[in-house]
Amino acid sequence: VSAPVAPSPVPTPGLAKRMKKSKQPLQVTKDLGRWKPADDLLLINAVLQVPPGGAAPGGLPGAAGPAPHSLPFQTNDLSSVHLGVKFSCRFNLREIQERWYALLYDPIISKLACQAMRQLHPEAIAAIQSKVLFSKAEEQLLNKVGSTSQPTLDTFQELLHKHPDVFYPSRTAKALQLHWQLMKQYYLLEDQT
Repeated sequence: VSAPVAPSPVPTPGLAKRMKKSKQPLQVTKDLGRWKPADDLLLINAVLQVPPGGAAPGGLPGAAGPAPHSLPFQTNDLSSVHLGVKFSCRFNLREIQERWYALLYDPIISKLACQAMRQLHPEAIAAIQSKVLFSKAEEQLLNKVGSTSQPTLDTFQELLHKHPDVFYPSRTAKALQLHWQLMKQYYLLEDQT
């Protein structure tokens, strides 16, 4: 009778691969918990609003937007989104990049995120869309309103009507006025330089 062989403390290569694979779903589950549907919608809208060259998208179909992989105005400017958008959690740039690519290329995460975004209340969607960063093209148009003028809401409403292809679809005259006032406060208007 031979003595039993003690198990090896080093896992076999096949077991190590299975252990690595089993860790991946945990990361997906962890991300699903941190990323709320509102964060996903905000990320999608923010990325679409900051396209290369500053040209704004003409509009997004659907209440919560289409599936991320079918969106026409994609950009790699995730660092601007990281710096300018306030999410429900403090995501670092790497987490934002990983989530964006997961929404684009991971069919499971994309499907779950889209289902969750469709469940958002229309008022929540409107609140999220109001947080979208202003594009360079939008700011260039606001820049033309002089700092010494006393523009009214009608001034900004006229801008919206003249340039519907530039302004984000959910922008209001009041939102434009508030952003113009911020630009004026920080001396960012054309006639202030």
